[in-house]
Amino acid sequence: MQGPTRTGRVLAAAGLVAVCAVAAASMVLRVMPRGHLLAAARASDPERAFWMAGAPVAPPLPSAGRGTISPWKVGIQAGHWHIDQLPDEQRRLRSDTGAAWRNLTEAGVNLEIARRVVRQLTEAGVSAELIPATVPVGYDADAFVAIHADDGGGPDPSGWKISTPWRASKASRLLRSAVASSYARVSGLPEDRYGVSFNMRGYYGFSWYRFDHAVAPTTPAIIIETGFLTSASDRAVIVDDPERTARGISQGIIAYLGQLPHLPPEARVPIAYPPMQVASANAPLRYFPEDSERVRTRLSAGTWVRPFNEENGWTELVVWGNFRVFGWMRDSDLRPFTLLEQ
Repeated sequence: MQGPTRTGRVLAAAGLVAVCAVAAASMVLRVMPRGHLLAAARASDPERAFWMAGAPVAPPLPSAGRGTISPWKVGIQAGHWHIDQLPDEQRRLRSDTGAAWRNLTEAGVNLEIARRVVRQLTEAGVSAELIPATVPVGYDADAFVAIHADDGGGPDPSGWKISTPWRASKASRLLRSAVASSYARVSGLPEDRYGVSFNMRGYYGFSWYRFDHAVAPTTPAIIIETGFLTSASDRAVIVDDPERTARGISQGIIAYLGQLPHLPPEARVPIAYPPMQVASANAPLRYFPEDSERVRTRLSAGTWVRPFNEENGWTELVVWGNFRVFGWMRDSDLRPFTLLEQ
């Protein structure tokens, strides 16, 4: 079976992309202008807005003095720092002060690391700026990295994890790979391989489809959980040695920036995929695109899903109507959605 997710894929670099909205009562596929769609979705059901929203019209041209000529522009966010000052559109998050351990606060730990990342990047010739919890409106940069720390609820959970937005551009995925490689090597901490959560993928700072105060759709972005405040081994790195922790992040960013001159502009554009249905009975949904990988759950034939990535015969997807269930499925277990079957 030829890869079904490639059928009808739309790259939004040439114009407004088609967008899919499913009416719960009629199950009708509709195509709406992006501006109209986002306004309606924000007002009615922002959690689903992303899956109805198209990608941006085109990537912005690099600003003078960055993008094609050094220095690059990079935003480093200290997670939860000044969280109480979030704008009204994000006011429900103002009380989220993050993880804590004894007298340590996540905001303080994140800030110590973020300040060092900014300094290290600046020393390397990169135009880096420190960003609080509030992201500037439509933040446009060559990279955006949100720095956080985790709370496992006990001393056993350990390790770091990194996530891109749900529908990430190629540039965002390259940024994730570069920082993951560098951070693993420099920090010496293990990867929390199965720890990336729904909330990380839908981080508010990525959510241009919900908020004005978020990165631009074409800004490559990641969020990193540097380690667990509740883990003694992790604290030995992220608390006791923030310079080392920062170096693991900044070296990865620099490695990523070195790849940017070789990427076409459309590498910054998120790709919109059409909806799919599960074709096989009891089809396995895995954490990673490997047959030997752990199965997250199994889906029945006919289940609606929304793809947001594809790789070597696998599709990364989220279950429609149950957005906390996501993972990888073989293309052979999927088929294109057709209205005639509804």
